[in-house]
Amino acid sequence: MKKPARSDLTPKQQRFAAEYCVDLNATAAYIRAGYDARGNSAEAAACRLLSNVKVQEAIEQKQREVAKRCELTAENIVREASAVAFSDIRRLFNPDGSLKAIHEIDDATAAAISSIEVGQMVNDGKVTGRTCRIKLWDKNSAQERLFRHLGLFRKENAPKQTLRKIEVAFVSPEGEVVRPDFGKREET
Repeated sequence: MKKPARSDLTPKQQRFAAEYCVDLNATAAYIRAGYDARGNSAEAAACRLLSNVKVQEAIEQKQREVAKRCELTAENIVREASAVAFSDIRRLFNPDGSLKAIHEIDDATAAAISSIEVGQMVNDGKVTGRTCRIKLWDKNSAQERLFRHLGLFRKENAPKQTLRKIEVAFVSPEGEVVRPDFGKREET
């Protein structure tokens, strides 16, 4: 049997990389990849595997493939977060105050909806009315994610305080300029 080249991954390492991409759980991926695991050894060994440069490259490659297949781009993610962050509940209603039909709701507003529950009010076996409960995704968390994406929460974006060197000089009555040295203390 041919031994894999040093730069190649073993079949178990390849399987580990694939399994890790399933749920990002290194210990579970280690076990599912077929490695022997006794006690806490799976956790330590999985950590070592994750530190392997070739394994990291394989994981990153698989994640890029999945992102490409699912059209996971930064632009799409920011667009969806923006839809939630800037959602307006008024877009769910017609000018007369009635709820719009689901097919009339624009894409951005639909993206902001977490769930819709539709029910009926029944009296004596007859439908007397309908109820609709609409729950939207949390705007605050969407806005926070956008702030972080744009770097608005980073320390680098805080107002910077710059130290300025101030030169002090005294002029004696004779017109002589004296510059004190504040860095040295005189002993008494």
